[in-house]
Amino acid sequence: MKSSSQYFPVALLSAEYKEGIYEDVYSLKPNTSTDNTVEIALVRLHSEQVSRGHPVLLVHDAFSNHWQWLDYGVGGVAGALVRAGYDVWLMDWRGHGLSSRNQRPSLNTLDAMAEFDLPPVIRFIEEKTSQLPTLVSQGFGCEMVLQHAAVKQYQANVVLLNASPVWPRRVFWIPGVKAWHRVRLGLRRWHRKEGREEAEPATLFWQLLRRQGWFGRWRGYDRELMKPRLKAVESRLYWVLSSHQADSGLGRFGLDPKRAITGAGARDWLALIASISPTHKPVVQEGHHES
Repeated sequence: MKSSSQYFPVALLSAEYKEGIYEDVYSLKPNTSTDNTVEIALVRLHSEQVSRGHPVLLVHDAFSNHWQWLDYGVGGVAGALVRAGYDVWLMDWRGHGLSSRNQRPSLNTLDAMAEFDLPPVIRFIEEKTSQLPTLVSQGFGCEMVLQHAAVKQYQANVVLLNASPVWPRRVFWIPGVKAWHRVRLGLRRWHRKEGREEAEPATLFWQLLRRQGWFGRWRGYDRELMKPRLKAVESRLYWVLSSHQADSGLGRFGLDPKRAITGAGARDWLALIASISPTHKPVVQEGHHES
C-alpha cells in the first residue's frame, strides 16, 4: 500500500463525508520510538474537498482521546472550528482512541510522546497543508506541546488550556508528600479516572512527579532546562485558565503572568484562535461548548 507521506509510512484508514464535513483518518508509523509498535492516529476534519483553511492541531488531555473535542454529529469544539473555516486535525496519543495499543505501554510517557510522536504528526500536517499548525492542547496534553515548543523552538502559535498539571505545586515542599505520591503511584500499573474513557500507565505520572519538590527541575526530553527555552518562545504561547485557577504559575518560570487569560470559556478561546491565526477567520458561532 502506498504511503500518504514521503517521510514515513502513513495509511489512510477511512475517508467519509458527513454532516457537511470531510473526515479523513490516518495512521502514522514514524518508527522513531524505542517501541516499534507505536502507531499514531490522526483525524482530519475540513469543510472543503481540498482544504485551504489554516491548520489547527488539537491535543487531548490524559484519560481521554480525540473525542474530547467532538460531539456526535461533528459538533463540539472541533466542529465549531471546521465551520469557522479551519483545517482541523485531532491527534490520539499512542495507545488511545484510534491509535493502536502498543506492546510496551510503560514507555507511554509525555516525554516520549513529545520526542517521538508529536514531531512526525506536525511534519505530516505541514506536508499536507504547507503550513505549520497552530497547536491547541488541554491539561496534561500541555506538557507534551510545551516540551515540543521549547526544545524545537516552535515557530507557530500555541494555545494552552488549563495547563495546571504543568506547574510545580507548593504542597510538594512539605516533607513526605512526594514520597507518599511515589508509594500511591507504585500500587497500580494503570490509573483510571471516573467517567473518563482511557487509562494511563503509572509511568506517565512518575515523569511529572520528578520535577516536584525542593530539588525538582523542569527539563525537556533532551534533559535540558525548560525555563530559558520557554522564555524564548513566550510571544507565541497563549495561556487560558479556568476561573478557579487563581495563580497562573507563569511567574515561577520567568514568564509574564499577564499573558494568561483567566475565566475564559470555549467561545472565548475559540475567538482567541481566530485572532492569532495567520489568516483571520470569523468568530465561532455561539452555542458551542467545551466537551
